[in-house]
Amino acid sequence: MSLESIIQHILKQASFESQQIIQQAKAQAERIIQEAEQKASQLYQQIIEREQRLALAEKDRLIVNARISAKKKILAAKRELMDAAFQRLRPYIQKDKLKKQVILSDRIQESQEDIDFYLRRLRIEYESELAKVLFV
Repeated sequence: MSLESIIQHILKQASFESQQIIQQAKAQAERIIQEAEQKASQLYQQIIEREQRLALAEKDRLIVNARISAKKKILAAKRELMDAAFQRLRPYIQKDKLKKQVILSDRIQESQEDIDFYLRRLRIEYESELAKVLFV
């Protein structure tokens, strides 16, 4: 074998080996790209699922807060109605009928009963009944 044929053989062998190395590198690069795409897809799905859960939790929280706020407003309106009902009752209570007798050792003394005291007592006794009639 001549030197020229040896060089040709070495060049051919080197070319063949370099082609194999290039093919192996391309295959490895393709595999790495596919693995990266799979991981990216999995991460994307995890992020989407987490954000969907967070969005649902936020929606539920907003709904609960809105319901609580609405109930508070309804209760405030009911309280105002009850207050108005008792204020309308005030003029019908006759002061002369709200007298109490205080028995002392030497005499019996009559004095005026406080209308507000009476209304507070009356309110406690009839608040639940009034609420049943107005709000059921």
